[in-house]
Amino acid sequence: MKKLTPYLGLFLIIIGTILLVATRFSMLSTHNGLLVSGLLLIVAGIWFHIRSIKHESNY
Repeated sequence: MKKLTPYLGLFLIIIGTILLVATRFSMLSTHNGLLVSGLLLIVAGIWFHIRSIKHESNY
């Protein structure tokens, strides 16, 4: 599990992007819950990715 922790942010960004693309192609873009959940996954992924970069840095 510790090996996957630095990549958690990237996984969340990819899952959020796939969710947004899936709602676009399946004509579910009018359902705001799916769109907001995709957005939140991307924002959380960015936050986790920045956090992991800061954790690796010495500064």
